[in-house]
Amino acid sequence: MELAGNDALEKGVEVEREGLGTPATRAGIIENLIYKEFIERDKKNLIATPKGKSLIEIVADNFKSAEMTAQWEMELSEIAQGKSSKKEFLEKIEEQIKHTVEEHQKNE
Repeated sequence: MELAGNDALEKGVEVEREGLGTPATRAGIIENLIYKEFIERDKKNLIATPKGKSLIEIVADNFKSAEMTAQWEMELSEIAQGKSSKKEFLEKIEEQIKHTVEEHQKNE
């Protein structure tokens, strides 16, 4: 994950350029995934549980891409700098989710 999404980040954006997020945020996310039983520790490895694998299978590809995460990181950076609106960001994500659900329902 250290280099995931690096190519999608714009130059000069205040996010960690080596990869997505920071070691501190990744640690919190990992602990949350363990707590919710999506992954488990196996010595130094993290293993997806059956519940975690099911989640990965049902989530649309665009929501689990490094490019999407990098795009969201850039938008969050703009929000932190006061250049963008948190409300608009969340509305945009909500619209993307609604569109994805509608497309999924059409294909059933």
